[in-house]
Amino acid sequence: MNGIRYFLAMAALWSFAASSLSAEILPPKPQGYFNDYAGVVDRGTALQLNEQLAQFERDTSNQLVVAVYKTMESESSVADYTYRIKETWHVGQKGRNNGAVLFVFVENHQMFIQTNYGLEGALPDATCYDITHNLIAPFFKKGDYTGGLKAGVAAMIQAVKGEYKGTGRTQKESEGGASGLPIPLIIFLVILAFMFFANRSRRRGRRGYGFSGFGGPFIGGFGGGGGFGGGGSGGGGFSGFSGGGGMGGGGGAGSSW
Repeated sequence: MNGIRYFLAMAALWSFAASSLSAEILPPKPQGYFNDYAGVVDRGTALQLNEQLAQFERDTSNQLVVAVYKTMESESSVADYTYRIKETWHVGQKGRNNGAVLFVFVENHQMFIQTNYGLEGALPDATCYDITHNLIAPFFKKGDYTGGLKAGVAAMIQAVKGEYKGTGRTQKESEGGASGLPIPLIIFLVILAFMFFANRSRRRGRRGYGFSGFGGPFIGGFGGGGGFGGGGSGGGGFSGFSGGGGMGGGGGAGSSW
């Protein structure tokens, strides 16, 4: 009789676990380092944080990613859910597994930092908790998502910046992806192009020619995942993120607000 009860209890447990996972949606790997699918920061901030994280990979090879969603698409705990997401994204360069992801779920008031084992020594569970609970959460409680995310990114960078040395290129740039041109250089090229067309217009004796109708952005947008969890800036920026195959192990911790 005890064996039958044990079997029924285990069957019920497996059934519950299966039903929870069947209702779960794992968002696809983002195309940017900073991905705001909940629309909690302005586009300028998203661009700034994305380029900051891209440059950090160039300098150190560490891949730090931020993903902000409106809500969790799972019945699981935030720790289990974000771990499964992290494992499908393969954050971190291959052979080093030096990646970490800050997940934020706005409507659930939950956040969690997941790390791969290559950064676990520099970003242990205690540090992840300290960053989320003591640095980010106070900003979020006041509705200041910009301040909280900036503080979180800065703290994660500070914690892991001495672990590895970079090559001067991101994984995606090494694969022949995004050009990764610095923002000042891009601005200079745009100004140079404007001067060229303006001078050409004067020589032709035309008025209103050239950039008079230039109103669209010259930056390439990204923020993959097809807007999972709602709209927003989705990151946007010059440098795209490409996981290098890092996965497995690691740790992490989170907090609520």
